Amino acid sequence: MRKYAGLFLLYFVAACAQLGLQTPQTPDQKVAAGYATAAAINQSATALLNAKKISSDDAQHVLDSTRSARSGIDIARTMAKTDPKAADAKLQAQIAILNALNAYLATHQGK
Repeated sequence: MRKYAGLFLLYFVAACAQLGLQTPQTPDQKVAAGYATAAAINQSATALLNAKKISSDDAQHVLDSTRSARSGIDIARTMAKTDPKAADAKLQAQIAILNALNAYLATHQGK
């Protein structure tokens, strides 16, 4: 049951968005959402690996990619103090990467 907690979190976040609940607006909220998304993707990748729905190489690639996105989020958070516009662009790029990883993992959930 625990291995599917990440999948549940992703579905919960998507459901909240569909229900019209507030999306992150401030830079701090966006950063927090990015970190939470990365964590949920890591949990999903682990669950899919344990369920033998993705290979260990694939899971490692997802984990490496989320680690890289988290580093980008860290950079954006630091940049926000001196260049908020560039920081927001950096953050949006990292969120796009995480969304792509999430979409990729979603294709393996039903296998």
